[in-house]
Amino acid sequence: MTDELELLDGTLRAIFAKHCDRSARLAAGRGFPRELWTVLERAGLTTLGGDGAGPAELVVLARAVGRAAAPVPLVETAGLAAWLVAEAGVEQPDGITTCAVGHPDDDLRVVRDGDGWTATGTLHRVPWGRDGDHVVALVDGGTLVVLPTPQRVRPGANLGGEPRDALEFDGAAASAVADSPIGTDALRARGAVLRAAAMAGAMESALELSLAYAGEREQFGKPISSFQAVQQHLVAIAEETLCAGMAVRLAVAAAPEQEVFAVAAAKNTAGCAAAVVTKRAHQVHGAIGVTDEHALPWFTTRLWAWQDEFGTTREWAALLGRGVVADGGAGLWPRLSASVGAGEDR
Repeated sequence: MTDELELLDGTLRAIFAKHCDRSARLAAGRGFPRELWTVLERAGLTTLGGDGAGPAELVVLARAVGRAAAPVPLVETAGLAAWLVAEAGVEQPDGITTCAVGHPDDDLRVVRDGDGWTATGTLHRVPWGRDGDHVVALVDGGTLVVLPTPQRVRPGANLGGEPRDALEFDGAAASAVADSPIGTDALRARGAVLRAAAMAGAMESALELSLAYAGEREQFGKPISSFQAVQQHLVAIAEETLCAGMAVRLAVAAAPEQEVFAVAAAKNTAGCAAAVVTKRAHQVHGAIGVTDEHALPWFTTRLWAWQDEFGTTREWAALLGRGVVADGGAGLWPRLSASVGAGEDR
């Protein structure tokens, strides 16, 4: 990690350590954590993706969000919305700007209305849609639209308790409409990498919690970390956490011709790792690990939810499989070795 990335990571760790403790997470279930968001805004982190930051910086940001189980749409605002509007030459609006994730049931349409544009339809599973001031979406594959959040919101949530809302528009005036050089496939790919990075961060916290608990909890007069069965769980959690993080690093460092394959590998690896980490971490903790009083569910429930966002583990595995088959037997090693080389250069 470069000095700049270490500085960014340290800044995020310090902010979340101070403003994202257990009480702040619990309070987020009753209302949006404005104080935390204000701190992130003042630090310039909510516009990071539009201020020239590349995938490496945004991965650090997403990993920190996952590591802290931060109840804010920082990834959606800084990593996706800011990036989309900047690439389209549109100014990012003030306030909380979330990003529609491109749900298959979305039916938003924009039409010319005099000198402006109006939008009608529904955006589904929008992260923090109820709390946003604006939402950025791609329609018809390559048109960027920026809309104020409507009054008609159907609240929803993922398994981690994060808002995933349906936003209904009926002739709403668009703040901006522009041709986008970023298509829906590219949005999905970037979203997948950032979710995989957040998952890697959440796994780091699950590992830390498991190590701490295994060292403190005693059975038969000694810490349970001294038992081979528990040690096997801890080793498995550490291995999968490392694999997920490495896959994300390779995706960031991949050459353009390798990018789709590397993204698929990262999201698939993170999804498979999450299945192991959540199971083993809960086995280490036993009953206390599923209680509201313990921190572990903040991370494991998010891991279960994030497995399916921006493409499921199975969907990305299928893409990997089709790519390998298309390459043929002679093409597999060159593809793998090119990915490894890119990671080493990084």
